[in-house]
Amino acid sequence: MTHPSDDGMLVFVKEGETFGVSNFDGAYLSTFDSTVTRVILGESPGLEFSLPPLEQRRREIVRKLRRAGVMLPCAVRYGSGDNEFRAGFTADLSVRGMQVAIENPLPVGITELDVSVRLMVLGSAMTVQVKAVIRSTTRDHRPDFPATLLGLEFNDLDPAHQLAVSQYVGEKLLAEQDDVFGMVR
Repeated sequence: MTHPSDDGMLVFVKEGETFGVSNFDGAYLSTFDSTVTRVILGESPGLEFSLPPLEQRRREIVRKLRRAGVMLPCAVRYGSGDNEFRAGFTADLSVRGMQVAIENPLPVGITELDVSVRLMVLGSAMTVQVKAVIRSTTRDHRPDFPATLLGLEFNDLDPAHQLAVSQYVGEKLLAEQDDVFGMVR
């Protein structure tokens, strides 16, 4: 783990200190208490932690399928009028849904929309269009990109698009050197 810092200055941490560690891998939330076993200073400061036995680690399923963290331009349409459209970016993607960031919130009462995103699958570009249900809406307050985050669940993703999304997500997870089969355990 990289060494914690505050305003560019390293935070004082000593060996033997205990921390609560949380990790979300896209499907599971894991939490456990851990102890700093080694403090690494120098050009690449960091911390090494002890790993407790499995029975001392808490693990909860948050999602049935892992999502790949991807930032792709997308379009969100919530009606048939010219002004019923938002441009946005994906934050993550799975075969069942995605998170989308849009600059301006949708009108109150919108629960379904159409999303289109262009994916590169096996070297070929493919535009995936799908109806989606809005499962969550939150405000992202980061000062560099204030946005509305939409948690979307796909409805009736056609088999060709489902295969394309599955292939794309699998490629991204492998590229991140993730364990694509982590959800099977």
